[in-house]
Amino acid sequence: MTRAEYRAALKGRRCYVGMDLSSTKDLTALVAVFPDDDGFDVLAQFFVPQDSIRERATRDRVPYPQWVHDGFLIATPGNVVDYDYIRQTLKDWAAEFQVLEVAFDPWNATDLVTRLGGDGFVCVPMRQGFASLSAPTKSLEKAVLSRTLRHDGHPVLRWNMSNISVETDATGNLKLSKKVSTERIDGAAALVMAVDRMDRNQAVKPPSYTMLVLGGKL
Repeated sequence: MTRAEYRAALKGRRCYVGMDLSSTKDLTALVAVFPDDDGFDVLAQFFVPQDSIRERATRDRVPYPQWVHDGFLIATPGNVVDYDYIRQTLKDWAAEFQVLEVAFDPWNATDLVTRLGGDGFVCVPMRQGFASLSAPTKSLEKAVLSRTLRHDGHPVLRWNMSNISVETDATGNLKLSKKVSTERIDGAAALVMAVDRMDRNQAVKPPSYTMLVLGGKL
């Protein structure tokens, strides 16, 4: 299946989005998960400042220019990520899919989230501590091991996932460690947030009602 065919198959489906903005000078990621009865599909888009592409390619030893050429990475003009491109990508996704929620790290996101709220998106803040991240991190690990996570072979996301380093606290809670990998795991961080929203919404079942009909005369 080609990348275009993969995306076409997602049209009209409901999804949850994780948004990792990082710094305006770093790699930024949007990742959507589309649940079904067999697991979930993943769609990702990345953003990077145009002016830093050559430097990053040399430093990280990965083909940023090729990723831009192939559409896996959007280079925004200048030396910082232009958040209007992120906003437009979400609008494009909303035109194709049922975007139910957008999870985000509250740090440095106020202006963009305010604009997204005005666009009609439901934005949910997600703190980046063990308490918030442990459950979806474990859920993502389980999905990878059980092969219930499906994707289109996105090379930037695959690279981010290969750079994952995990921190563990005294009680066994997990979270991805940016202390080690910095912006090289932004796609994985966005994926964890998207999985969190998916899991939380799937865990909420509609109430069940029973109608009791009493016969006879009172």
